[in-house]
Amino acid sequence: MKPKPIIVKKIITDATMNKKEGRFFNEKDFKTIIVDDCDVYTIDEQKNKKLLLKFRKSVIKPALCCKAYEALEKEAQKKHNNRGSAGGLLNTKKLPNYVKEITGKSRFRSYYKGTDGKIKKDHISNYVSSGIIGYFDRYDRNVFRKSNGKKTSKKSIPGIPCRTTKFTKEQVAKWKQSLPLIKRTDSLFKTLVPRRHKIQLSRMNKTSSFQIENTAFSTITINFNYRTALHKDRGDLEEGFGNLIVLEKNKCVSDSDDYKGGLMGFPQYGIAVNARNGDFLAMDVHEWHCNTKIKPTHKGKLNYGRLSMVCYLRKNMIKCSKVSKVSKQ
Repeated sequence: MKPKPIIVKKIITDATMNKKEGRFFNEKDFKTIIVDDCDVYTIDEQKNKKLLLKFRKSVIKPALCCKAYEALEKEAQKKHNNRGSAGGLLNTKKLPNYVKEITGKSRFRSYYKGTDGKIKKDHISNYVSSGIIGYFDRYDRNVFRKSNGKKTSKKSIPGIPCRTTKFTKEQVAKWKQSLPLIKRTDSLFKTLVPRRHKIQLSRMNKTSSFQIENTAFSTITINFNYRTALHKDRGDLEEGFGNLIVLEKNKCVSDSDDYKGGLMGFPQYGIAVNARNGDFLAMDVHEWHCNTKIKPTHKGKLNYGRLSMVCYLRKNMIKCSKVSKVSKQ
């Protein structure tokens, strides 16, 4: 049975939301929390109905979730420093150990001097457990750091900087183990948001060298117990859609809840979704969104927690349409 749609209106102005970028929101900031199947729409400036999200409960088999969790657990826990406002307002305590001194900063990013005493040209954000798998449309910054006394030059890397991520390239067995869940996610995306899926798949097919197994996705962001601050996603196809899956190891070992919170919220509209293991959430990631705090169900630390996957298409992949399958490796 198709769920009755919900229409939401902005309860916070655009100007105020811009000022709150990089800040955290709590459950009390959301008037409505979705826990069951639901379609949510907004009304744009031209009075047209616009899809904000579609949520479906328990539509992914637990076995698929468990296999994907097993494959991605270690990779998801690795920390990275390039999430910008999603990582929150700059906190010097959350910067990597190789930062010796801050030489300049903005609200979300910092320039720095390394432990080698040299001022670095790149900028970094808070260190958080969030990374990417699949394919990406930028160079890996680590390639240009000195290794064995040598430094790679951008001029030495031919062509457009689309690439296979390190995990997908080097952890082949684990990558393949995660693919059934990614394919299931694509199937749900196609069924629930067919127009957006068609647009995204058509664009993705033009860059098939960087396509994940005939899906509408080029890239997966994976997060582990990571509470995102208020942000809008950048770099993905505007006409496409974000697809969120949550994985919980505790559901594989004991069928109990390891945590509470972690709601995916859209504070400008006062609405949040409690997406859990086996659920599917298609959402407009170009609207302001964030997560609420993730807390242990019982006293003490989380045993496992929340591993989330966001599947999407990087818009600049289209610039790599002439790159061969051989060169992408």
